Amino acid sequence: MSAGDVTASASLALARPHHQLRERYDVVVVGSGYGGAIAASRFARAGRTVCVLERGRELRAGDFPTSALAALRQLQVRRGMRRFGHEAALFDLHTGDDLSVMVGCGLGGTSLINAGVALRPPDWVFDDDRWPTALRGARGSAELGPYFARAEAMLGSTPFPDTWRTPTKLVALGRAAAGVDATVRRPPINVTFTDGPNAAGVYQRACVLCGDCVTGCNHRAKNTVAENYLPDAVAHGAEVYCETAVRTVRPADGGGWLVTFTTAAGGRSRFAAPSSFVVADVVVLAAGTLGSTEILLRSEREGLAASPRLGHRFSGNGDVLAFAYDVTGAPVRGIGLGRRAVTAENTVGPVITGMIDLTGTPGPGKGALIEEGAIPAALRAFM
Repeated sequence: MSAGDVTASASLALARPHHQLRERYDVVVVGSGYGGAIAASRFARAGRTVCVLERGRELRAGDFPTSALAALRQLQVRRGMRRFGHEAALFDLHTGDDLSVMVGCGLGGTSLINAGVALRPPDWVFDDDRWPTALRGARGSAELGPYFARAEAMLGSTPFPDTWRTPTKLVALGRAAAGVDATVRRPPINVTFTDGPNAAGVYQRACVLCGDCVTGCNHRAKNTVAENYLPDAVAHGAEVYCETAVRTVRPADGGGWLVTFTTAAGGRSRFAAPSSFVVADVVVLAAGTLGSTEILLRSEREGLAASPRLGHRFSGNGDVLAFAYDVTGAPVRGIGLGRRAVTAENTVGPVITGMIDLTGTPGPGKGALIEEGAIPAALRAFM
């Protein structure tokens, strides 16, 4: 299929209606974030029959929330066995006593709502003895380097252009850096800054600098996997089904794996409809740290052999959000614009455009990366 064909097909929905789901595939991919989308693309390009099952909806440019009310409608909160909100809502908040986790629920996974920063890990990260021997130390960067490069090319990872007007919040970050005798670098981010086809042949628009990256891009400028890897997978024959929540995976009679799932589409979940199933020779569990673990734990209860360490040794990702007000001496334009018209006077920029590297002596816990940010318009009223 040519790039032009991909471009044309990408203007249509990627997901199929559920009645087209077949009984068996070579590969079933559970989840459609970075791991699932890339796996689907690779297997489809290898000529395998591929089915992608995503529990969230397919949201496209214009569907993402720009107001507090719209954001609340796209929020689901889970506390233990209880859930508040629609099971396919975009913002999936898991609350706990000492740790809460926000994940994306939609075609594209958390790539829909993250900041899109694409930093390679520094060499010292691979010094940890928990890495496999083949990736430990300097070998880690050497072995993984070509694959980082392939992902960066597909995701369009690039710094905020020097030729564009510097966002006001990035200027403020520079003043903060000067205060600690540091400098600001522009990290690679998964945002498009020119109109035209991307590496997958999908036509995208240049960033409009609205600042709403983390509630979903309504301008097709953010390089989520729904703009590259997933269209590439579909162009090579993969089938995508949304609002399909996988329950368990276990060995199938006669070989392969039996994947059971429920569908939220059509209100089936309200009537306790029985689980459906599909069989595959290979199953890729790419439903995220929490989602994949939940599936494995349910599967274990139904007889799947699993490690006794399953569900242990979780941690946060080391991020801290800090807010300051009226300390920079000038406005920073750090709140997204939503549906307000973007002008030269009110531009915000992508949510992150710069960073101050304070890691100092290499090693875990030795310092910090400080990045500026933008609060999306959907949270304006709360702020």
